Amino acid sequence: MLGLAGCAPKVKTNTINQFNAEYDRVKGQGYQIQPGDTLDITFFYTPEYNATSVPVRPDGKIQLSLVGDFPIAGMTPDQAAVELKKIYTKELKNPDLAVIVKTFGASAVVVQGEVRNPAQIPLIGNARLLQIISQAGGFLPTADIRNVTIVRHSTGGKPLVTVVNLQDALQGVNPGNDIPMLPGDVVFVRSLKTNENRPSAPLFSAPAPEPQ
Repeated sequence: MLGLAGCAPKVKTNTINQFNAEYDRVKGQGYQIQPGDTLDITFFYTPEYNATSVPVRPDGKIQLSLVGDFPIAGMTPDQAAVELKKIYTKELKNPDLAVIVKTFGASAVVVQGEVRNPAQIPLIGNARLLQIISQAGGFLPTADIRNVTIVRHSTGGKPLVTVVNLQDALQGVNPGNDIPMLPGDVVFVRSLKTNENRPSAPLFSAPAPEPQ
């Protein structure tokens, strides 16, 4: 796996329309449970099986009595409740239950590169790219704001990658470049000093180019 800064020119990029379509798809599904969330599982007729503050592990699974490990990341709470009911039907007479997200642990965007405070930024509401960069302290003078890379990991498979010109967005020439963000997005702001050797690679990786 190569650092995105080193291999970005070789990675096939996606269009902003594809990013927006993925945003609409995810928002249309409702909230999907993510690693780092904590859940309450409430059984309506057998409260002795209730589970509170159940952590979703980094592998996307939770552990429940009678079930053991259950892969829940990527499901909506309603979808998870349906799947768990199917499993508990084998063990309980009335396994009606609800899955409630108690705390959200993964609703964040990672911002790296030529910003003042590279960090994982909490994603609140329908924040857009420029708002997230502002929360990371804004651009450094060395930032190449015409070439800002975004990697979107919500697809469940190969991530989407695009490069946007935020100078156009700031000037109102192309406000659509200020795309809405999703949890798990990674933003990398390149340096104007393209020939400068960086001491370290970004903390995330992009998929290696497919063999020709």
